[in-house]
Amino acid sequence: MTKHWKKITALACLAAVSVGALAGCSGGSAAKIDKSNPKITIMTESYQMDPATTASPIYQALEEYLGTKLDIQFTANSGYNEKVTAAMGSGSYPHAMLIKERNSSVIQNSRAGTFWEIGNEIKDSAKYPNLSQANPVILNNTSIDGKVYGLYRARELGRAGMTIRKDWLDKLNMKIPTTVDELYEVLKAFKEKDPDGNGAEDTFGMIVTKSPSTFDPLAVWFGAPNKWGKDANGELQPDFMTDEYLEAMKFMKKLYDEKLINQDFATYDATKWDEQFLSGKAGVIIDVADRARRIATNIAPVDPKAEIEVLGYVKKDAASEPKTLPTTGYAGYFVFPKKAVADEEDLQFVLSVFDKMNNPDAQTMMNWGIEGRQYTVNDDGTITLTDNEALKKEYADLNQVSTGIVEGLRKQKYATPVAERVDEVYAENRKYVVANPAEALISDTYSRKGVNLDAIITEARTKFIAGQIDENAWKNEIERWKSQGGTEYIKEINDQYKLAQSNAK
Repeated sequence: MTKHWKKITALACLAAVSVGALAGCSGGSAAKIDKSNPKITIMTESYQMDPATTASPIYQALEEYLGTKLDIQFTANSGYNEKVTAAMGSGSYPHAMLIKERNSSVIQNSRAGTFWEIGNEIKDSAKYPNLSQANPVILNNTSIDGKVYGLYRARELGRAGMTIRKDWLDKLNMKIPTTVDELYEVLKAFKEKDPDGNGAEDTFGMIVTKSPSTFDPLAVWFGAPNKWGKDANGELQPDFMTDEYLEAMKFMKKLYDEKLINQDFATYDATKWDEQFLSGKAGVIIDVADRARRIATNIAPVDPKAEIEVLGYVKKDAASEPKTLPTTGYAGYFVFPKKAVADEEDLQFVLSVFDKMNNPDAQTMMNWGIEGRQYTVNDDGTITLTDNEALKKEYADLNQVSTGIVEGLRKQKYATPVAERVDEVYAENRKYVVANPAEALISDTYSRKGVNLDAIITEARTKFIAGQIDENAWKNEIERWKSQGGTEYIKEINDQYKLAQSNAK
């Protein structure tokens, strides 16, 4: 934190202007919630032209279920961050406000005490049977200096996965790969053993794009950390400084040298990722597991005999434990400003409303509407949505209030077996995620130089895989990264890590 902000924090009660409502000055400024006729305000984003209003039967049913009136203030997602900035500048807040971007203003306001810290509060399973189940990895990812200020909107943590042509494996009498070596053999066979049976060597193994979405999960399979990990001295270091990361690069270089991946991977755009898979040119994509759903649907008209399978990971070798690369696990989080939420009693009330929103009935209302009106329940427990657009509008954007911290949302009926399998992959992946200990940490150097620092490593990794530089040159590029601000970046991350660990105790 700069000296300027330290001064503002110290003088918060005298001059709480730039950072909004500071903790020491908020007491008594907020109106108490009338528990006999409660109403809470929630500010969130919208994606629809006409979000649900209080006139909607679904909106009203949700209020009745919660026992609380809701004043949901929708703002178009394109201008949402500006609305948050304006709220912090004016000090005029709702009871709950979605934070989409942890920018400097959000960080400064959090540190200054504008928002209630809720990390310890929501651990109480008696008060919050749902919120107390929040994933600690995701909570840490949203934290600032080790403190949790918000309820995250859950997104799938174990999303990484591999899509593969199962019919090609069957034709070649091969099994789903379980290790890196087995994956190599599959990719080699997909190039050399005519998996499509047309008599020509016109296929290859795996499609790779300029996006890191293939390399990053692969590096974790090899044992590299997720972005940051501890060195022999217990200090945090970037993943690319580890031996395992180098091993993964050597593996990718081998695939490139043997033409088991597309030779234009360095420039191949991710928007074209599916094209060569759908056209029968390649049989593997490492990216997100749910890509298998789209591919299975889109390949059926092109090749009805194609069979798609999905898996979450392969292991480094048979003796290794599984490791999977997680997402951050959230898409924004709700904070509770002290200038709107008067005291701990009101905070507990608002949190209890959000806890009840995580009940299955509330989640389903916010996402799908009401049974018999917007959807029907199938024999297998899945649902089929109505085609009536007017009825769908009754719950438009209510899902932007849903946090989904516990799984309770009814599932739609999937069109293909592999689409159902994706959910199983998610659940399996979650057991083996490798957390990034620095996900929530803040570096001033990286905020200024991050684009250039990232470019050094991305370019060097690409050149190494393509054989344009050797291992010594790769190590020289790491030294260049250090000299361009990387050394300061590492120090700042370690300082922040120690602070966060201390605050979290």
